[in-house]
Amino acid sequence: MTIIPEMLSLIDQIKNDRSQGASELARQAVGVLMTAAERSQAGDIDGFLKEQRVLGERLVSARPAMAPVFNIVNRFLGIISAQSQGKDITDIKRLTISEAGRLIQESSNAVARIAGHAAKLIMPGDVIMTHSYSSTVLAALQEAIHKNGHLEVVVTRSGAGQTGIKTAQKLAESGIKITLIDDTAAGLYIGKCRMVMVGADRMCADGALVNGVGTYPVAVLAKRAGKLFYVLCENLKFDPRLKGSEVDLEEKDPSELIRPGLIPAAVKVVNPYFDVTPYELITGVITENSRQGPVMSYFT
Repeated sequence: MTIIPEMLSLIDQIKNDRSQGASELARQAVGVLMTAAERSQAGDIDGFLKEQRVLGERLVSARPAMAPVFNIVNRFLGIISAQSQGKDITDIKRLTISEAGRLIQESSNAVARIAGHAAKLIMPGDVIMTHSYSSTVLAALQEAIHKNGHLEVVVTRSGAGQTGIKTAQKLAESGIKITLIDDTAAGLYIGKCRMVMVGADRMCADGALVNGVGTYPVAVLAKRAGKLFYVLCENLKFDPRLKGSEVDLEEKDPSELIRPGLIPAAVKVVNPYFDVTPYELITGVITENSRQGPVMSYFT
């Protein structure tokens, strides 16, 4: 089976993305499958479903640390496979495109609901710290400034990928007062903050949080300083298969951390993109289905 080169290029974009959050990449993954369905030359349903499965496997392996990519792709493939009985190739293509759009919208709606729940926790004049880039945290803080009128956010630079810079830019455009700091300065600023809000790439079976590298030390600082530490996380990110210690944590090109040739070749340079935060450091997990107030303690 030949995969259209454009599809491989789109998968590589997801694999190499340094700036988008896990929810956004999950929606992009389904978008790839939608585009593949639109351009498929398969002559029968079996061939079409095989195309979708192969692309799905490539998408999941492109970002192994991100549970929503795995969850949304497998959910999508399960739906179109189950509903393929009795349909012709035109019907299954139409169904695939429709289901992809529905799942993308469902994820976007979940982010909006979480933002609404989280914004209720934020008081006028609050100072909040955030680490890494999360479209969900971004939406929550934007809603909070719209409702409360005054908010300050301390944003860490967030590792070698510097995804915090994008966070700072987006929040500043919303009229929020921003202080951008290096990760190493988080201890100096945590005392000024009432809470920390971060997103999630995966919530593991033992309640551990997988998120952008540097999240764990920020959580430790928050615990030590007696500050609240909230995770904003759609249900798509919960993964009952693995504990935190079992997750394949992605690493990126060492040159992002230090320019080649600046140190001896014998020095091993490692550029991890994710770390694991134990559940005991987390005040609460805010999801789209928080029915008993804004905070849902999923694991208790």
